[in-house]
Amino acid sequence: MDEQREEEAAARLKSGVPHLDVILNGGWLRGGLYLIAGPPGSGKTTLANEMCFRRAEGGDASLYVTLLAETHERMLLHLRSFRFFDKDAVGTHVHYISGLPALREGGGKGFVDTLIRTVRERDARVLIVDGLSVFKERLRPDEDLRELLQALNVRLAALDCTVLLLSTETNKGVSVEAAVVDGIVALSADLIGLKATRGIELTKFRGSNNVPGRHTFTIDEHGVRVYPRFESVMRETPRKLADARHRSRWGIEGLDAMCYGGLVTLSSTLVMGSPGSGKTLIGMSFLMEGALKGEPGLYFGFAESGEQLTLKCRNVGLDLEPLQRQGLLRLEARAPVETLPDAMAQELMHIIQEQGVKRLVLDGLEPFAKEAIDPERTTRFLAALINALRERDVTMLITQQVNDMFGPELHSPIRGIEAICDNLVFLRFFELHGKLHRLITVLKMRDSANDPFLRELRITDEGPRVGESYTALEAVLTGQPLDRSSSSRHPVSPGPGLGGPDRGER
Repeated sequence: MDEQREEEAAARLKSGVPHLDVILNGGWLRGGLYLIAGPPGSGKTTLANEMCFRRAEGGDASLYVTLLAETHERMLLHLRSFRFFDKDAVGTHVHYISGLPALREGGGKGFVDTLIRTVRERDARVLIVDGLSVFKERLRPDEDLRELLQALNVRLAALDCTVLLLSTETNKGVSVEAAVVDGIVALSADLIGLKATRGIELTKFRGSNNVPGRHTFTIDEHGVRVYPRFESVMRETPRKLADARHRSRWGIEGLDAMCYGGLVTLSSTLVMGSPGSGKTLIGMSFLMEGALKGEPGLYFGFAESGEQLTLKCRNVGLDLEPLQRQGLLRLEARAPVETLPDAMAQELMHIIQEQGVKRLVLDGLEPFAKEAIDPERTTRFLAALINALRERDVTMLITQQVNDMFGPELHSPIRGIEAICDNLVFLRFFELHGKLHRLITVLKMRDSANDPFLRELRITDEGPRVGESYTALEAVLTGQPLDRSSSSRHPVSPGPGLGGPDRGER
């Protein structure tokens, strides 16, 4: 099996572009002929140049042939802003020539002969032809595009050179070149509302598996960054099981009792509640409890900065700083603007692997739901994320804000997430004689029994505390509780345990 993997790897030419090789199932097939198609500005030139410089890092030579009006000097000027650019590689490992003189003088055949001769002279392993449409336009009447491309492919394959043709034509699969090439990578640049998104799709790839469908990518100072759809690359069912004999405690005595000793380790928990109901604080208690036992924790949120969250927790008796200094607790906050879900998942998995995270709080899924290009994929994405985390020994908490603060109905901004998560904890405010109270209840635990009562949640100077159950009330979840014993069914006055704030309560 190891020999087979080595043979498969040897047959591949890695692009070096982050995560593009994941979509290509390991890279281009060596000696293949590929088409990269996309409208102007979609990123073809940047992608091809980055591949050349990445290959140069490993010692391979590349030949970049232009048929466009842009001069090499201007192209190199634009490339200098990218970190992958290495001026010392230009002329030594990355060679630029113009193919227009050969095309004018010798037509298509003369141009192909020039390419083959230069590839041999430079010992190039990669050939980029930028401007396929110009090549097609300048062919002589007696020249056949199919025959020229096939000849180019056969002769360069013998030299172990992989060819990428760049084209602005986006008519997938209907052109002559689309039938000849071994693979087609289609790039797109779209506007969804006011948001610009870039897409990449492998529509054809002979002789190999690949990751089908549309994926997103970005171009920044690092170059091209491809983000494969997370659910398309994390498709395996986790082998590890959530065993009820192993528990991860909340660090909140009353809540641990409600969960019969804590959450089942490796399970996933959705904490739903109104704004300000205490979701983040009980999540931080969960991370602190794990960190105090030597289990590294990660907070990944969208609402508050790490500094603001640290201060907020200190004000309620949760001192995060010692655990942060020890490397047992990490706080990561991201601005909830134009978030790419797959980019977030990539970063999240990298941090978890780097830090050896065992407990995770993903605080606030609303930005993800709003930024998802295809809202229908949200539940598939989350299912893949939960499976991947379980396989990495992570017990996960997700917080989600409900749309309504009060009322008899519960509306979730992400449909179906309740069924995906193993456990569901619900928080809500209710009004009693002009005063707001918090309640907490465990609506489900998939692998464990749980306390079914609605209980009081207090935020005190010593952190979150769970109190008595509201046994004297009914219809508490509507936000307008009624006394069970009252025939008039009017809202009740506070009874024992339901009065004013305890000493030290915030």
